[in-house]
Amino acid sequence: MEEQQHRNALPSGFELQEYQIEAVLGRPGGFGVTYLATDTHLCQSVAIKEYLPIDFAVREGRSTVYVRSASYDDSFQWGLNCFIEEARVLAKFNHPNIVRVLRFFEANGTAYMVMEYQQGQSLTDYLKKMRVLTENELLQIVQPLLEGLKEIHNAGFLHRDIKPNNIYIRDDNNPVLLDFGSARYAVGQKSRSVTSIVTPGYAPLEQYDNEISDQGPWTDIYALGAVMYCAINGEAPPAATRRVMKDPMQPAVKIGEGKYKKSLLQAVDWALQLSEEDRPQTVDQWQEKMFSAGSSLKAPTAEFSQPRWWSFFIVVSIVALILLSSMVGVLWYEKQTHNSEIQKEQATRQIAEKHLEIERRHRKHAEEQLRELRALMEEIKRFEPQSIETFSFFDENKKYYEVTNVPISDVLNVREFPGHLNKLVKEIPRTAKCLKYLGGLRNIKSQVWVKIQYQEIQGWVNSTFLIRSKECEAQQNVEEN
Repeated sequence: MEEQQHRNALPSGFELQEYQIEAVLGRPGGFGVTYLATDTHLCQSVAIKEYLPIDFAVREGRSTVYVRSASYDDSFQWGLNCFIEEARVLAKFNHPNIVRVLRFFEANGTAYMVMEYQQGQSLTDYLKKMRVLTENELLQIVQPLLEGLKEIHNAGFLHRDIKPNNIYIRDDNNPVLLDFGSARYAVGQKSRSVTSIVTPGYAPLEQYDNEISDQGPWTDIYALGAVMYCAINGEAPPAATRRVMKDPMQPAVKIGEGKYKKSLLQAVDWALQLSEEDRPQTVDQWQEKMFSAGSSLKAPTAEFSQPRWWSFFIVVSIVALILLSSMVGVLWYEKQTHNSEIQKEQATRQIAEKHLEIERRHRKHAEEQLRELRALMEEIKRFEPQSIETFSFFDENKKYYEVTNVPISDVLNVREFPGHLNKLVKEIPRTAKCLKYLGGLRNIKSQVWVKIQYQEIQGWVNSTFLIRSKECEAQQNVEEN
């Protein structure tokens, strides 16, 4: 496979518009190839990323990329559009810790993303030399990346592929995030197996399911937490799929005890929770925990001068202590049995209180799940009442809806996948009627998202803004009869 990928790469010396290809950077992946090139106009080095998914495309001849067969046309075009959209989004960022996209263009039947070339080494190579990092070394890398990640998330975008190989340490020790995985993830959802688009150890559990798009900042937080765990432990945590039944991962608070601040280790373990709801939901929330006041590595020592009477006081204290110890020795034996019984009683009471607290938490969690289930059932009834009555899957009858509850000056957003953080596809006017329900339904954080079609627009909308359209259904029934 690697030999095939290198054969698909553009040859050294190839002229791509004003750029001359010098070499392939790293090992080509299954999604594309990244080249070291020279901008012949500005006489400076750049990195160029080429969209070349080898699962359904191949280079024939010296330059042109072709789809392997007509059956792959849709998948190839889907990935190409996502690749171009990713370049457009990245070009808007001008942050010192996010890779800078200079331009993108289409040529040779595919597309190219031109980026600043970074002098330095990947965090993977850096960790091979260092094995593990000290707290200061780790924070010098993590803190700038957190600021860059906040800017990415605030723009409604996700990295989706944070790992040591995609973190570059410049020669001035300043880190930069490379190789965003959003377009690669979109292609994987369309056609490829999930194992080919995730990195075990760094990908959270939600990225292993192509049918679930409940991803957000917590997805990138898990990946960066895994990078920190690797820098502390010397190796990545086990794959999320291995941790489901019986988690073999040792917590960071145990591995780094005495070497790192406790709040930092607790923040790493928080980020690596399997359930996305148990992780920090934003980078700000995570930072607050990570840099909160906690136990330091060494407690500060107080320095003071001793007054002259201090020595006399010490001597008197020692004499008094000897007298007291003899008295205590007599009483200790008599009270030993009594104290032992008291300790047993206290331990029994603490265990009972702990079990009672666990029972209360379980009951509270069950009540919350029941409330969410009831809300979901009510929402499903609006779209599939028969599925509640008969407990069967959704039928294939066509149903139509109208837009409702949208303010006068607003529109209804249509997303590429369920969830507010996913890419905006189109906007539907608040007066739109006859939205066709296509059968998809996802519960995302107690909100039901449905897949609809309006004219030429297809995508996912929040069902809160839909109401059943009996007029359109009646019209459809007349047309069918």
